[in-house]
Amino acid sequence: MAAPGRPPRIVLLAALTCAIASCGIPRSTPAAGTAPTPTTAISSPAPATASPKVPGGLPDLTRLDQGDATAVSKAALTLMWIVDSTTDHSQRDAYQRAIPLLDEFYKVSVADQPGGVVPGQWIEHHAYAKVRLIRRTPEGDVPADTPALAHRAWEITVTPTGRDGWKGAPVHVNAFVTLRRKDPSAPWRVSAVGTA
Repeated sequence: MAAPGRPPRIVLLAALTCAIASCGIPRSTPAAGTAPTPTTAISSPAPATASPKVPGGLPDLTRLDQGDATAVSKAALTLMWIVDSTTDHSQRDAYQRAIPLLDEFYKVSVADQPGGVVPGQWIEHHAYAKVRLIRRTPEGDVPADTPALAHRAWEITVTPTGRDGWKGAPVHVNAFVTLRRKDPSAPWRVSAVGTA
């Protein structure tokens, strides 16, 4: 699991790049004993007006119940993991879409992360990340929710999906989300995401 308070280090694009690396033959995970390494980040983010046009769309933050920790954690993870090769340069662009749901400290941490690059095979197929989240019960000694602190666990499946019908190997990740708010009337904000 990633260190608390630090965003996952480009887990999606690194894992997916490894999954499609060998002559386009998908692999679900990197070779045993090796860890995916992030590629060099592209420093220029997608234009501010660019937004993925993926089937099903992105979470509508104007309709999101920000007093619901589960809804906020799910929306934030969805925004962080939907990468679209037709609009995004890297996963950093996806993280930027999640900024409204992050607390002030986590925003800084996310901004400092490398972005990875969108794999060439995605670009060839005009692919996007099809994201599916299933809520799980957090494992271990996780404290119960309080009015100002909550934890949520999710199983994330990301499937590279081309607009031409191509599909890459799915990647499975478990995410543990910590949310905080100043008081019971304030909106929940994500303060950490750990992945395994």
